[in-house]
Amino acid sequence: MRETFELPLLGVKVIDFGQYIAGPAVGMMLGDLGATVVHIDPPSGPRWHSPANAVLNRNKLMLTLDLKTDEGLAQAKQLILESDIVIEGFRPGKMAEMGLDLVALREERPQLITLSIPGFASNDENRRELRAYESIVAASSGVFTDMGLNRVLMGINPSFSPLPLPSAYGAMLAGSSVVFALQARENTGLGDAIEVPLAAAVMEGLCYNSIDIENLPERYLTQREVEIQRRRVEGIPMNMDYESLQELLDPFYRSYMCKDGRMFYVVCPSHKHHAKRCLQVLGLYDELLEEGLTEEDDTYLPSSQWTSDTSLGVYPMPKHWADRIAEKMKVAFLLRTSKEWQKIFGKRGIPGAPQRWLQEWIHDDHAETTGLMIEVDDPTYGKMIQPGPIVWLEECGELMLQPKAPLPIDFDGALKKLKSIKTKLPSINNVDEKSGWLDGIKVLD
Repeated sequence: MRETFELPLLGVKVIDFGQYIAGPAVGMMLGDLGATVVHIDPPSGPRWHSPANAVLNRNKLMLTLDLKTDEGLAQAKQLILESDIVIEGFRPGKMAEMGLDLVALREERPQLITLSIPGFASNDENRRELRAYESIVAASSGVFTDMGLNRVLMGINPSFSPLPLPSAYGAMLAGSSVVFALQARENTGLGDAIEVPLAAAVMEGLCYNSIDIENLPERYLTQREVEIQRRRVEGIPMNMDYESLQELLDPFYRSYMCKDGRMFYVVCPSHKHHAKRCLQVLGLYDELLEEGLTEEDDTYLPSSQWTSDTSLGVYPMPKHWADRIAEKMKVAFLLRTSKEWQKIFGKRGIPGAPQRWLQEWIHDDHAETTGLMIEVDDPTYGKMIQPGPIVWLEECGELMLQPKAPLPIDFDGALKKLKSIKTKLPSINNVDEKSGWLDGIKVLD
């Protein structure tokens, strides 16, 4: 079927002052969805020199402005007053100090949506002046000490992670917020001011690593949590090796060696049908039922009313059942190659996949045919394999598979481009009117 739909953000005008990852990533997502994005760099160039900039700035017009000069500030203000969205990742208040007061600009252009992505919230008096470097945000937010139970048991805590988790979570929350604000603006004609601190975003994503519930019944603790408590009480050092640690993992949430020497990652805890189908394809289901494994009809009943001490698909399983099932699964997985198991799990709708190296995944047929990885000719780096669009829309997805490389432009060209795009919005009756972004939207969950 031929696509006749346009990209959803066609006609939306964005000014992107972002540097490093989070801000440019939001601009990239909006550009992938059809927005016209003007990215502004200082005369010295981007703060972060990396091939990743070719990805983060795709589909963007690249403009250099000196915001330390009156001319640069005046030009930046002209562009903002022609735009729908402004993205910035400076410390709170820094834009106003430079001479670009977004509050005042929104008064002048009420339909403007401003997005600030600082490291720390503007009302965080202790940290708001810190720059939004990944490591600073992660260290301050406990990411390096609460990255997971495995690290605690292996005694490598706290440990640095190069994953840009604050920016990853921040970009997704910020991108969603901007689209919600655009949705609301269609009804009210009014823009909004949005702040997504990276520290708040990473805590939103990783808070499960830091939850501490007093007097939690032991049946809710995983084997790893029980082991951590035991070692702390008995004064035993946290020095488990990787192989020993695997034996504490839930049988439906761990990796198994296959016939070809590759590990296969099973990911079906807390879902009765996934766990059941997993055991069935492994040829273990009937055998375990005969040994007493049960499936409760209603696992929401108090466990004291269950017919057994466990139920298939309930996480975590008691240790004696977890160990017994895991030993049987180890033997079963060795009977086939990881590729064979991938096909079997895929056909039966069971979550799981062979463990791959990154380069394998980048060049995998599945990643390519589904648009998760796309080939792009970049004028600076040549032919690149880039991540595909973050959001996939069935009606216009094909339009997103050939992004344009970052295109240099001068101020006059950028302003002319923005002026050529007319924004149609309802008239504003009351600038003080407050309503939720999704007022009137009906959701079936």
